[in-house]
Amino acid sequence: MLTREQKQQQIDVLKEALAPAQGLFVMEYSGLTVGEVTELRRKVKAANGAYMVVKNTLTRIALRDSTKAPVEKLIAGPIAVAYTKDDSVLLAKALAEFAKTHEKLRFRGGLVDGSILDANAAQQVATLPSKPELVARLLYVLQSPIRRLAVALAWPTRSLAVTLKQVAEARTEQA
Repeated sequence: MLTREQKQQQIDVLKEALAPAQGLFVMEYSGLTVGEVTELRRKVKAANGAYMVVKNTLTRIALRDSTKAPVEKLIAGPIAVAYTKDDSVLLAKALAEFAKTHEKLRFRGGLVDGSILDANAAQQVATLPSKPELVARLLYVLQSPIRRLAVALAWPTRSLAVTLKQVAEARTEQA
């Protein structure tokens, strides 16, 4: 049994770890072997995230006075949390990919950019495009009208050049 000081240390560690998290997913993990959990931790770490098995009461206390307090209602039974300061979609994809081959890992819910998600919504985050992909799409969309304008502005000049070339070719054929 943990002493009061040890519990307070664990609460402080949880507060410090979860405070900067942009994405937080609550997972059911019961039945996974140690090897499977180790493999899961590697995948989560590759997605710039962290995975930890937590005590429910200590987690509720750690979340109580934070912006992540709505997650408290997802905490019941044996759970683990996966969180990231970076791209939530990347972490969700890593978790969903692992869950496809390991049925004992299931989404309970999550919190992404301040929005609480149920299990289905948390799993659907994995189907979203990643941040770099969204930025690339946005840049393409922003670039498209400018490109069309440049082509439209260049069209009369191009048209004149083609006409002059045809006139020059016609004259050389006549001579």
